[in-house]
Amino acid sequence: MTKKTFSSVPQRLPSSPTRHLARLTAAGAVFCALAATAKEVPLTGPQIRAAISGKYVTDEHHWGHKYFADGRVERLENGRQRSARWSVKGNQLCLLLPEISKDEPICYSVLRDGQELQYKDDAQFVVYWGLVRPMPKREP
Repeated sequence: MTKKTFSSVPQRLPSSPTRHLARLTAAGAVFCALAATAKEVPLTGPQIRAAISGKYVTDEHHWGHKYFADGRVERLENGRQRSARWSVKGNQLCLLLPEISKDEPICYSVLRDGQELQYKDDAQFVVYWGLVRPMPKREP
């Protein structure tokens, strides 16, 4: 009787186009996920002030906020014109919205990706997403 022995070195299976495509797809998905999150940069208080003071932030469809250097905000949200006040406390943008409270501002952390800003609440939900634009000219 002859004894059969097996090699302890694993045999490599020939690569198939399907296996190669699966590897590329997985690598692409990981790369896209990393790229999507790596661009957003949290802003500090001074960076928030520099990003929005004298600027217009808008989603270009539903809302637009004009941030004046003196702390005023002119808001156009879903066709309604409203006013507010803005300030920076620590590393957060705070908005005093009179229709919600006359005393307590709502504060958001601000993340930037190029000209895009995201305002996130304490639960890290994106409350506002918009683009930074030059202040529109006043109509005569």
